[in-house]
Amino acid sequence: MTEGMPLFSAGIAFLVAGAMVPLLVRFAVGRNLLDVPNTRSSHDVPTPRLGGVAVILGTWLGTLFFGLEGAWPLLLAATAVGLIGLTDDFLDLYFGVKAAAQMAAAAALLFSYPPELLSEAPLLSAPFVFVVGILWIAAVCNAYNFMDGIDGITGGVALVGGLFLFALAGGTGTFLLAFVGAVAGFLVWNMNPASIFMGDAGSYFIGFALAAVALYAPVGGAWSPLAFLACVLVFTPYLFDTAFTILRRLRGGAGRNIFSAHREHIYQRITPETSMHRRTSILYYGLAVASGFAAMLASSGGAFVLLGLLLALFCCVFMFALPILVRTGKADKTG
Repeated sequence: MTEGMPLFSAGIAFLVAGAMVPLLVRFAVGRNLLDVPNTRSSHDVPTPRLGGVAVILGTWLGTLFFGLEGAWPLLLAATAVGLIGLTDDFLDLYFGVKAAAQMAAAAALLFSYPPELLSEAPLLSAPFVFVVGILWIAAVCNAYNFMDGIDGITGGVALVGGLFLFALAGGTGTFLLAFVGAVAGFLVWNMNPASIFMGDAGSYFIGFALAAVALYAPVGGAWSPLAFLACVLVFTPYLFDTAFTILRRLRGGAGRNIFSAHREHIYQRITPETSMHRRTSILYYGLAVASGFAAMLASSGGAFVLLGLLLALFCCVFMFALPILVRTGKADKTG
């Protein structure tokens, strides 16, 4: 395998995904397969949401040029979940059905292709590790879905996260360059004003693939909790925004469906107008980069672990304060 092959596979994935999007837009518009705005939407005009198909196919074709090798079980499971998301884009499935499908795919992947943290786990703790691995993948998968609400945000955050996970994963994440290329090809068309959304097919595929890599990545030698912690830090912006919003909604009153559509995420609260999509997306890209550096610091061990954790904590505190900062800035402009 030549040295430039990973970049070549990324280029192939970029071209495939980027070229597919106009075809998908034409297909969706011709059949009225559009995301029509409602009171909870962050967009103003009906928009196709089949962009995830371009990301999935671009990733597969780019990876084929690099060599599937150990990547195919993960990609196969992520694609299965992406197809569940594609079905939901058309039929609006119940959340429980989608969550069950995600966990079933995660269980099949971990059982048939166990990562080192599972295969090396003591016999008595293996079932616990297995369940935690399933819940981790499902949680990240849904976090990416919940957070995909404005133009460009999830594509850009996934691109940054994929690059940092590639740096942390070594040989385990070889397909990630093709993944990043495909996401970049889609993102060209998804930046504000977006001509296409990735839909549940894309957000589920992306979330599942990145979450699974975090479980398989820490392989350089023996698996260690520190290596996994470093990978988890990559997801700081989306995990914090999702967890904080769920807790905030739980405090809102009994009988409230915390998984129903809403506009209460931090990124939504600081983006009251469509014209602010690009600003918020770029802000989250910056948070993703900071979290990536926190992960790199933590992976170095020693005192760098504390520095990495502090940087990730700073990102969380900053996100917590964002709605207040935005309101204060707006008041200063009008005052």
